[in-house]
Amino acid sequence: MGKPFLVFIFRIIPKAFLSRIFGMLTRLPVGKSVLSPLLRVYCDKYRVDLDEIDTPEEGFRTFDQFFTRRLKRGVHTINPDPKAVVSPVDAHVSQFGEITGTRIMQAKNIDYLVSDLVPASIHHTFLDGTFVTLYLSPADYHRIHSPVDGVVNGLLHVPGKLFPVMEFAVNGIQGLFSVNERLISYIKTDAGVCAVCKIGAMNVGRISVSYSDVVTNRSMFRRKREIIFPADFRPHMRKGDELGTFHLGSTVVLLFQKGMVRLDALHEGQRVRVGEKIATIVQ
Repeated sequence: MGKPFLVFIFRIIPKAFLSRIFGMLTRLPVGKSVLSPLLRVYCDKYRVDLDEIDTPEEGFRTFDQFFTRRLKRGVHTINPDPKAVVSPVDAHVSQFGEITGTRIMQAKNIDYLVSDLVPASIHHTFLDGTFVTLYLSPADYHRIHSPVDGVVNGLLHVPGKLFPVMEFAVNGIQGLFSVNERLISYIKTDAGVCAVCKIGAMNVGRISVSYSDVVTNRSMFRRKREIIFPADFRPHMRKGDELGTFHLGSTVVLLFQKGMVRLDALHEGQRVRVGEKIATIVQ
């Protein structure tokens, strides 16, 4: 099946509806006699490191509970350097670099607008800034952590499509990350503003955050919603604190204000883990 045909198929199927149904099924309690064999097959197929998993005493009762699993203490080490920006997820580096005016690279010969990714006035903050795109595979741990020390000023929920974020879609759908459903956290630091853009995808319609009850793709009737927290309620995030969760895998796009950070020597396809240094705060 050719890549253009795959793109066509995903354009016409009811992605949000199917993703909600799939999500509901993953949250249904299933007996161990059924769930355990399914998890073994899943772990074998995607080479999940079972030694890292902090398994509940009673075991996993749903597939979603397994997918949003926590890892054992000590698996992740948070870089202690005050100037270090760390990876918020276990993932592979998809793209990275400077934002060219208003445009962010998605793939070779494909880019998209900052204002489309973040359709709110704060998008001006990131013009000529820096970005890192991180892809989470089905094998990865799917909790999202803060890449910096700061306070959460607010969030933006943008309803959208739920195209898959696999390579054929990233290379074949213009502005993929700016048309898919997304939940964006604004983090204010002493050096500037960072946006953690959590991108939904096929069967990943549900994204939650740790500091609010906002959850994506909860119903068919969704609307864009920006919440700016009052000054006396701005959750403090230490680098490495849990920020949110993907209920199945997807992509994170980090945005940094112009001149705020200098990226480390990243390379496309590089494996990074929560807490590993990916950039340096230069202001």
